[in-house]
Amino acid sequence: MDPQTRIARLERLLSLNKRLIEEEEVGHLLDLALESVVEFAKADRGFILLRESDGNVRVRAAQNIDRETVRSERFRPSRAIADRVLTAGEAVMSNNALEDERFSASESLHEMAVKSVMAIPIRTREHVLGAIYLDRMAAGHTGFDADDLRLLQDFGDVAAVAVEMRRLVQRLEVQGEELRKAKASLERLTASLQDDVAAKSVEIARVERDLEAKNRALGLKYTFGNIVGRSPRMHRIFDTLNQVMDYPVPVLITGESGTGKELFARALHYGGPRKLQPFMAINCAAIPENLLESELFGFKRGSFTGANADKEGLFRAARAGTVFLDEIGEMPLSVQSKLLRVLQEKEVRPIGGRDAEKVEARIVAATNRDLRRETNSGRFREDLFYRLNVVEVHVPPLRDRLEDIPALVLHFLEQVSTEFGLPPRRLAPEALQALVRFDWPGNVRQLENAVKSSAILARGPVVGAEELRLPTMQRPAEPSVPTPLLDAPVEVAEPRPRTIRTRADWEGAERQRILDALVDCQWNKSRAAEALGVSRRNLYRKLARHGIEGGSD
Repeated sequence: MDPQTRIARLERLLSLNKRLIEEEEVGHLLDLALESVVEFAKADRGFILLRESDGNVRVRAAQNIDRETVRSERFRPSRAIADRVLTAGEAVMSNNALEDERFSASESLHEMAVKSVMAIPIRTREHVLGAIYLDRMAAGHTGFDADDLRLLQDFGDVAAVAVEMRRLVQRLEVQGEELRKAKASLERLTASLQDDVAAKSVEIARVERDLEAKNRALGLKYTFGNIVGRSPRMHRIFDTLNQVMDYPVPVLITGESGTGKELFARALHYGGPRKLQPFMAINCAAIPENLLESELFGFKRGSFTGANADKEGLFRAARAGTVFLDEIGEMPLSVQSKLLRVLQEKEVRPIGGRDAEKVEARIVAATNRDLRRETNSGRFREDLFYRLNVVEVHVPPLRDRLEDIPALVLHFLEQVSTEFGLPPRRLAPEALQALVRFDWPGNVRQLENAVKSSAILARGPVVGAEELRLPTMQRPAEPSVPTPLLDAPVEVAEPRPRTIRTRADWEGAERQRILDALVDCQWNKSRAAEALGVSRRNLYRKLARHGIEGGSD
């Protein structure tokens, strides 16, 4: 090739490179490139093959010398030559393709009577992107020369950069569009989350207000002021609990069933600094031994069959609140030893756990048993008893504070009217006298049930004595003032037993007459003194001797 022709070709190649770089769409870029190459090389046909993202090789541009798009399947390039170039990444040139042993298996070369073939890879430093394939038919032209191959290789390098750049631009555009969509989706999600957060914040604020209101209500409900009791023994209990309310020492509440031990425990909790923390109560007699330990101390997931998740237990759930252990005397010895550790070390170890965890809850226990007797018999640990019995509060049975019955009755009548929407009820004087004379072995709980059922089933606003729902088995009430004479012997003579009356009997009878008079006179002391036939001053002395308080002058 003469120098002028070479210069002209190079100029045209530079011009083509510029056009390729300026072209924005890959399809147009390939058509433009192939058109120029076919013209430069004086080829009869030309193809550009590219490896797609799925790994397959496809013809992306096809051209003949007349600049017509080759559409027919018959005018396809030699696959054998294309595969060699794509696999090895090296150029192939042959000016006697029909007799070239390298291409003897190529049917397309023989069908088209191809004489000369030239193919070069379109490649970057790392990858072969595709191939440029040119051929000439048997008649018409001479073969390709070395200048054609160098020209085509130079062009292939430029085409590789252009194709890779356009693909990169397209990927960036796709990614940009995806980012824009993701940003829009994120903005919508953020706005939705902000709305949800705002709604949740409002809901949380409402729940917190409700919780605070409930805590205030509990604090108002479970206070010593709402525990009905005007007797001196009840006031002594209130004073004791008020003194220990602010201190985290254990408290042991003793008393018969139905005396309201849990009510005092709740008042101790909600009246003190722990009122905003949980109050966790458990009845030790109502839970089997194998479950009581896990309820109190919790367990770790997988520690036994059925332990599918961690359980924190009452002591950890109470946080810095109160754990109320009702019927503590029924607690098995195996659990007592673990409770002792809680009291000593202020920590619990969940079942299946290796590490102990600190706890802050205060312990309030209650029992209707004599724990000293249980300790002596070996049914209750002595060391645990002394740990629990830092402060002991004994709630007296109702028969020892009969003067509290009128106020309790009024309280229960108000409750039943509020709970069930009943018209106001009141007790006839003889009905109240019957309640005061009853022994109440079930204590306040039994009195509450009797008053409420009587009020519900009453035919009118006044509940008469005949309408009282009292148990059929009654015993005369015992004296409420303890005295050594209560243990005086009873003489029995045949054939009919005869009870020798003691001073205690006489004082008990006098106390009961005073209470009956107070009830009949609506607790007006002046009228009661007149009904008893004594002076007011004398009545006051009797009231003080028998420990009776309350009423008006």
